[in-house]
Amino acid sequence: MLKAALIGFGGIAKAHRKAFAKLEEEGIATLICAHDVNPEAFHKKITINIDSEAVECKEHINFYTDLDEMFEKEQVDFVDICVPSFLHSKITCDVLRRGYHVMCEKPMALSFEDCSTMIQTAKENGKELMIGQCLRFYPAFDYIKTAIDDERFGKVIGAFFSRISEPPVWGWENWFMDPSRSGGCITDLHIHDVDIIRYLFGEPKSISCRASTSICIHDTVHTSFFYENNTPITAIGDWSLKGIPFRAECRIDFEGATVTFDKNVLTVYPKNEEEPYVVPLPKIGGHLGELEYFCRVISGEIANTKNPATSAATTVRLVEHMRKSADNGGERIEFH
Repeated sequence: MLKAALIGFGGIAKAHRKAFAKLEEEGIATLICAHDVNPEAFHKKITINIDSEAVECKEHINFYTDLDEMFEKEQVDFVDICVPSFLHSKITCDVLRRGYHVMCEKPMALSFEDCSTMIQTAKENGKELMIGQCLRFYPAFDYIKTAIDDERFGKVIGAFFSRISEPPVWGWENWFMDPSRSGGCITDLHIHDVDIIRYLFGEPKSISCRASTSICIHDTVHTSFFYENNTPITAIGDWSLKGIPFRAECRIDFEGATVTFDKNVLTVYPKNEEEPYVVPLPKIGGHLGELEYFCRVISGEIANTKNPATSAATTVRLVEHMRKSADNGGERIEFH
């Protein structure tokens, strides 16, 4: 069984911790140690937008506030990095140079330049690097991608994605609300839909992004993605909605049916006389799916074709173009 270390034990790490518990049950990987600069983080209960359930840590996890001490005392196969976004590149490169495979939370980094440095460092040290673009590992999106590729409902004629929440003020030192640390809603929340749109439909030929700022930067975001066939694809992200619970949904309009994914339910609405039906899905969350996949990659079982770091870097580069578009009133930016 693979042994893992976790760096950063804040809100998102608690969701990763639940995934590791399942991986341990399956005999795939076990989390043996964790690091955080704040010792209170190891036992603090944090409610985040995706998960309000408390996570109890098992006794075999060793906790450290000194990173060098952890690596001196522990023998691990890979490291799962769940620190604030502005630290992703620095800590990932440090861990890669220490000789470990790295799974790093999204966004890969706050700039494409830093992403490129991470990729180069992984290559130079012969280690695997994968980014937690977790939507790619939800069974619902496996189904949607297959339906797009095999045209079982005909061609796509439109798509809509939405991801909204109240302000994420639970972060360490309120880092989400600091633009220099989080990059705002575009980079932290909206990026999920940016990445899955690229995964499902490929690279857009142009984008237009309109955004408003009220609490951090680019807090309310509306992005239009333009493709060669002019199929309308739109995504909305908003984390300024005080008191409104997190919600993510999408709708894919095909020639012969509409497919929706809302509240973890995937429903097909045929455009003929057939009744709508719910698609049964395996109960696998994105964090479990991505960690399980990464374990298969570093074990040599498979090559990482589903979520390579180069693709995550391309998503960050697209986000940079979106920021530019938003800062220029929704200017349409063409790609060649």
